[in-house]
Amino acid sequence: MNSLHRLSLSRRGLLKTGLVTALTSPMSLNVWGSGAIEPYAGKLLVTLQLDGGADVTQLCDPKTNTLGEPKINHWADWADPGQQGNLLYAPIGDNAGLFRRFGADTLVVNGIDAQTNSHETGRLFNWTGSNAEGQPSLTALHAAASSPEQPLAYSVFGGGTSRTSGLITYNQFDDVARLRELTQPERNWWSSESFARPQEELLRAQEITRRSIAEMFAKPGLTPRQRRHLVNHQTALDGRESLARLASSLPAGDELEEGSEFTVGDFGFWSNLKQQMQGALLVMQSGLGSSADIVLGGFDSHDEHDPIHEALYTHLADALYFFWDYAEQLGLADRILLVVGSDFGRTNAYNDANGKDHWNIGSYMLMEQGARWGNRVVGATDELHFAKKIDPTSLQLSNKGITLTPAHVHKAVRSHIGLDDFARSAGMDLAGVEDVPLFDPSKMTYI
Repeated sequence: MNSLHRLSLSRRGLLKTGLVTALTSPMSLNVWGSGAIEPYAGKLLVTLQLDGGADVTQLCDPKTNTLGEPKINHWADWADPGQQGNLLYAPIGDNAGLFRRFGADTLVVNGIDAQTNSHETGRLFNWTGSNAEGQPSLTALHAAASSPEQPLAYSVFGGGTSRTSGLITYNQFDDVARLRELTQPERNWWSSESFARPQEELLRAQEITRRSIAEMFAKPGLTPRQRRHLVNHQTALDGRESLARLASSLPAGDELEEGSEFTVGDFGFWSNLKQQMQGALLVMQSGLGSSADIVLGGFDSHDEHDPIHEALYTHLADALYFFWDYAEQLGLADRILLVVGSDFGRTNAYNDANGKDHWNIGSYMLMEQGARWGNRVVGATDELHFAKKIDPTSLQLSNKGITLTPAHVHKAVRSHIGLDDFARSAGMDLAGVEDVPLFDPSKMTYI
C-alpha cells in the first residue's frame, strides 16, 4: 500500500473522531481568558513541506537524459524543459501554469544538499537549518520573535516538523472545521447534547482564576520556571476576546475547503492541502498568529514514480493558485513569505519498479508577492543532478566555492525577515554558516 494512502486513512480517522491536538495543548487554555490582545499585523511566514522526498527534476530543476547514463526522466524523451523568464521547469502536470503565474515572484534555490537519505533527518535539516536537534523550525523562530503573546502564534496543519526549542508552544490542527470549537469554549463539544455554559459561570471561573494567579505571584521565593508558568496562564486569560476575532472571520461550515481524493493507477490519494491553507490564512487574518506549517504528502514514490509525481504536482499548482487567491481576498498576500521544500530529492535513475529512491539533493522555492528578488535561480546541479559549488558572495559557479545546504537557506531567510538579533539573543544563531545573499536581486547563478 502506498505511504500516502496509509496516511490518508489515518487522517480520515482523525476527521471522524474529531480529535484536534490544539484543544488539549497548553495553548488551548487561551480560550478561557478575557481581555483583548492587539492583533498581529506584521510579516507572515508559511512553510509548505512536500513530504516524502519530492523529485525536483520534475519541478524546478529539470533534467534531460544523458547519453550513456541511465534515464533520469521519461518526459525528456518527448519534451525539453520549459522556461519562464529566468526559471526552468519540467513540462509535466501544470508546471507551465504555475511558473507562468508565479515565476516573477519566485526564487528557486537548487543544488541543496540535505546530507542524508533519512526522512526524519531530512525534514529536520530542511525546516530547522540543522541536522541535529536543538534548533527551532523557521516558523517557530518567527512566531517567537514576532507574535509570542498571540494565542495561535504558531499553527501546524497536517503534521509538520514543529520543533520549538522551548521558545514557544504550537497548536496542531488536523481538521480546520474544529477551529470553531476553539473559539467557542462555552459550548460542550464533547457531548451529543447541545447546550452552552452560562455566561455568569464562565465569568466567575475566570475571576477565581485571576485571583489565584495574583495570590501565587505574591508568594516569595518563586523560581523562574514557576513565574513563567504563571505568566503563561495570565496570557491565556487575556486571549479569549482575541479569539472572538477568529470566530467572526470563520466562514460557514459549507464554505470550508474539503479534502480531495484521486487515484493514480492502483494508488489512492487524499489531500486536505487547501483546507490547511485556508485555516492558516484565517488564523493570520484574525491577527492571532504569524507562522504556519502546511503539508502535502505522498512524494515517497519508490514505485510508479512518474504518474504519482505528475498528479501531485498538478494538485500542488492548483493549491498554490488557491492559496494566493485566498490570501489576496483576505488582504494578506503582500505580507506573506511562502517557503516550499521537501525532505530531500529522488534518485537520478529509475529502479526496477519504475520508482525513484532517496537522493540527498533537492531544492527550495520561495514566493512573495511583488518580490524584487523573484525570477531568479541560485545554486545549480549538473546533468546528473549532483550539486555544483557556488561562490558564496557572487553566487556564480566556482570549484572553490561551497555546496549549499538547508542551513544557508535558513540563514538567508532569517536575515530577510529580521530574525537575526532574536535568534542570537536566544542562542539559536547558525554559527559558522556562510552568509549567502539569496535575496540580492542583482545576483543569480548562471549555468
